[in-house]
Amino acid sequence: MAKLLQPPPKFLPSEWHIANKNQYHRADAQKSRSERLVAESQRLVDEIGKTTRKSQSDVNKKLGRSVLALTWCTTQWSMS
Repeated sequence: MAKLLQPPPKFLPSEWHIANKNQYHRADAQKSRSERLVAESQRLVDEIGKTTRKSQSDVNKKLGRSVLALTWCTTQWSMS
């Protein structure tokens, strides 16, 4: 029986190694970008949380003073 001919490989081994290294470096670069994006996102979450807590604290202080002032005014009005 005659031996069937196989088509030549798509890549030579040296070409395959070069393509594999290039793909590895692209994947590594993408991983680095992803890690930086996650870190930046976490920093923004922390910063927004801090700003929110400060705003809530400021509002609570203002509301507390308003309630005290309203209570005092109501007391003064009812006494007169």
